[in-house]
Amino acid sequence: MDENRLFNNWERALIVSVQLPNRSNAEVQSSLEEMSSLAYSLGGEVAGQLVQARPQIHPAYFFGKGKLDEIKSAIRNKAVDAVLVDNQLSPKQTQNLEKIFECEVLDRTQVILEIFAKNALTREAKLQIGLAQSEYLLPRLVGLWKHLDRERGGIGASRGTGEKQIEKDRQFLRQRITRLKVQLKRVEKERITQKQRRSNCLRVSLIGYTNAGKSTIMNALTNSGLLVEDRLFATLDSTTRLLEEDSRPKVLLSDTVGFISNLPHEVVAAFRSTLATVKDADLLLQIIDVSDKIDEHLQTTTEVLADLDALCIPVLKVFNKIDRISPTRLLMLKKLYPEAVFVSVRNNEKNGLKSYSNLVEKLRNKILEFFDERMKTVTIRLDYQHSRQLANIYEWSRVDNIDYQEEGILMTLTTIPGNLDRLRHQMGVNFTEMN
Repeated sequence: MDENRLFNNWERALIVSVQLPNRSNAEVQSSLEEMSSLAYSLGGEVAGQLVQARPQIHPAYFFGKGKLDEIKSAIRNKAVDAVLVDNQLSPKQTQNLEKIFECEVLDRTQVILEIFAKNALTREAKLQIGLAQSEYLLPRLVGLWKHLDRERGGIGASRGTGEKQIEKDRQFLRQRITRLKVQLKRVEKERITQKQRRSNCLRVSLIGYTNAGKSTIMNALTNSGLLVEDRLFATLDSTTRLLEEDSRPKVLLSDTVGFISNLPHEVVAAFRSTLATVKDADLLLQIIDVSDKIDEHLQTTTEVLADLDALCIPVLKVFNKIDRISPTRLLMLKKLYPEAVFVSVRNNEKNGLKSYSNLVEKLRNKILEFFDERMKTVTIRLDYQHSRQLANIYEWSRVDNIDYQEEGILMTLTTIPGNLDRLRHQMGVNFTEMN
């Protein structure tokens, strides 16, 4: 079995879905459009879409018999080599559908996993997606081998098929899962060590729906060169940059993997360590594309934050791409979200907008103001025997005044409460807080 190609390639797909009574036409259509975007992100072509309204999912075949015949006819007429199901399938359903359709069948989870595998760049991301793919594939080997019998290509096809080969691949995947978990544990330990080194810093995580413009805003705020592409899940790895070189305490910004509706549990679980930057943040910047489905994307972000136990972290909403909406719509959003920041990725004066650089500067100031309101100013007296700690104090705090006296070094500094605790307990420094 090839570790680097756990799924087959396909070029032209038909997207299908089931509409249950609790889903509106608009919700289903929105999800289908998103599935099409996912397919395009993999470089595939979408030949069409089919939906069946049903009171419940068929336990064995997902669709009813009439719709199965219609899908099979569309596969033949549109010359597609894959069916993408905009729902989550059980292993048995996938196996049954591939037998009926005589082509590859991928559910929403598998499509997202393929995109993640394609875009993973760092060692940690590759380990995470490798684990998620292996755990997803393990109960689906029987159906996969039947598909490979037809195609005569892909995973280990040259070695023959059959029950004996399936059992060998099960053993391979189990061993791979164990190995990847061990490797990820090591990476997580490195992340914890890195987190401890940064514990004196203020941490901001950019969150939001995929393709909302998080990386673009991150680049503008930090003058960094992160990858920016107009496609889903262009960013998978958590990247951290300084907001400003001279600010004290330091403010660190982290760009994270984008969210998506019905984000598979396997993906959230696999990327939990990467998403830990969200849970560890002091402030979340929620980036929202104003030209897209705002309410739906806000709800999705809330659901993912709940899954991460991160709903208690303060959130600053940032509405992006305001150049794409009318002045009336922009005014309405500003009234609905008076505390939010509104920015545009374009440096122009459309609709009376300020230049992009000015809007980003406003956002940067808003972040700094958030932390300024939570800082404390104190006066401390540092014994000369502890003067070696001056470098740490300057690193952790903004030193407003310093006076070298006979009894010691008198300092007025502004910092976060956590750093004040370090002064007390790690350095044994006594100080009084100023009103």
